[in-house]
Amino acid sequence: MVMTPGEADAVLLRLRDACLSADVGARDELVHWLGQLSPVDLVRLDERARWASWYVAHPLGGRADWEAVVGRGDLLTDCVASMHPDGYLRQRAVHLLVSQASEVVARCLALRATDHVEPVRRVALIGLAGRPDPVALGVLVRMRNRIHGPAALASYGGQFALTDLLGEPDLMVRRFAYDGVLGEMDSGQVAARLEVESDQWLRRQLAERWMAIDPVAAKARLLGSRYVEGRLTVLLDGTDELFDRAELEARMLDRSRRVRAAACWRYRRAGLEPAPYYRAHWEAGGGQSALEGLRETGQRFTEAEARTALASDDPRVRLAALHLWPGELPPKQLLLDFLTDPSGAVVKSVARLLAATPGVRYDDVAPNARSDQPNQRRAAWRVRCELGGWNRPRADLEALRDSDDTLAAAARQDLAIWLQFHAASTYQAILPSEREAIRTHLDHLDLSRDIVELIAFHARIR
Repeated sequence: MVMTPGEADAVLLRLRDACLSADVGARDELVHWLGQLSPVDLVRLDERARWASWYVAHPLGGRADWEAVVGRGDLLTDCVASMHPDGYLRQRAVHLLVSQASEVVARCLALRATDHVEPVRRVALIGLAGRPDPVALGVLVRMRNRIHGPAALASYGGQFALTDLLGEPDLMVRRFAYDGVLGEMDSGQVAARLEVESDQWLRRQLAERWMAIDPVAAKARLLGSRYVEGRLTVLLDGTDELFDRAELEARMLDRSRRVRAAACWRYRRAGLEPAPYYRAHWEAGGGQSALEGLRETGQRFTEAEARTALASDDPRVRLAALHLWPGELPPKQLLLDFLTDPSGAVVKSVARLLAATPGVRYDDVAPNARSDQPNQRRAAWRVRCELGGWNRPRADLEALRDSDDTLAAAARQDLAIWLQFHAASTYQAILPSEREAIRTHLDHLDLSRDIVELIAFHARIR
């Protein structure tokens, strides 16, 4: 986890106290700790060391405090002094660091390699010669956008064999290395790196490189790979002649929506239409993937087909059937019946569809709200919230009185969101019955006075 500014300030105060004290043990411990920091935290610590405002002083204190301790042969003091706001003190500390051998020295010198003071920067770059350290390189990679960052990175990066950095755990260092060697990699090298590389962006670049130099081998390996980037790159970067119809139809049933869309695009380029294939696949016993394809190509079921799909044991099929219903929306009563569905995803979708159905009112789901089953009461709450307007806070307040802790907690969270983002823009006129229901709930709920008064203000109760 990256160090926050507040944490960095606290660390700097601790480092200052250790450097200005006589506690050698504390300094040795902190030198070891400094050597364990990630490049991101080192850069953050260095930035905060020179940050100040009208109200907050530099955390490392003034130059006079450091004059007597810098140069006493203490590594931690020299490292921390190299971050000090005073340029003369940084220059002195850097001169002392270049004569010491330690990984933490290379990292502190890397921080100074982009310093705005030329003598500090020049000595730091000289001191980095012969000190190849991937963490120090990670520091410079993260400071490459500073004025002197590109020159410092080019100078220090030349000490590394970039191919040796392709397995570094630091993602930014790996990306820096790939920038230098990707254009020279052959088909076998790309294939080997794809087997072990986990970064999505780098996998995409490797796949594009492979398609550029050996599309046949790349297609054979990547079109059925487990990574979306590989399958997608083959479909988008390959030529039309590279694919046969069966391969495209298999990718049109891919689990990734992006891959399905790319396969459909390639299928149309071959003069074929995806919709008839999806329908034929569904009629032949195809499952969820065929339904997704029908939905994405704008197809609809007949009512008989939709009802058959709604009877499926697979909740994904039932969910797709709701969206493939002929016409705009399924019948109101059918949706009300499906509020009892055991799948939470189906219930959420039904709630949204019910809220969009003309004529649905708050009390239409009253039987569900009074059910002994908590999932039924949660379904009723979802529908009422989706109806919007004053239905939402009323439903939240009613759910807060529910015996189901999960439902009450969700309602409390939703009420807080409504108060923060939507209450002031609820322009719908509140009905007398809604105002009275909200008043009753407020009288019986143990809410803070501020929340009660805020709800009462928006609902014009008091």
